[in-house]
Amino acid sequence: MNGIYVRAAYAISIIALIIGLLMIFNSSSRGQSLASAESLRNGGMMDTNQYNLIYEAGINQFLILGGIFTGSGLLIAILVSFTLLIKSKPFAEEEIRA
Repeated sequence: MNGIYVRAAYAISIIALIIGLLMIFNSSSRGQSLASAESLRNGGMMDTNQYNLIYEAGINQFLILGGIFTGSGLLIAILVSFTLLIKSKPFAEEEIRA
């Protein structure tokens, strides 16, 4: 692999990992802001059960998206590292003599 592609792949994986972790850690505040925005659209009044349902759905959305970003970032980093490991493997003696 070319060095530029390796750096780009690592940069993408680190960015995806950071975005995913931020989404996971901020999921409760995002869920609350989604539920509050929906409450304001209804004139500031809403049933408590409906508010809690929107709140939990918002949290779950950000947890799932954060998990996808985190997992893809880790997968890209592992695949690039494994590819570099395979390419740096020394040649066998039969391959050198041929």
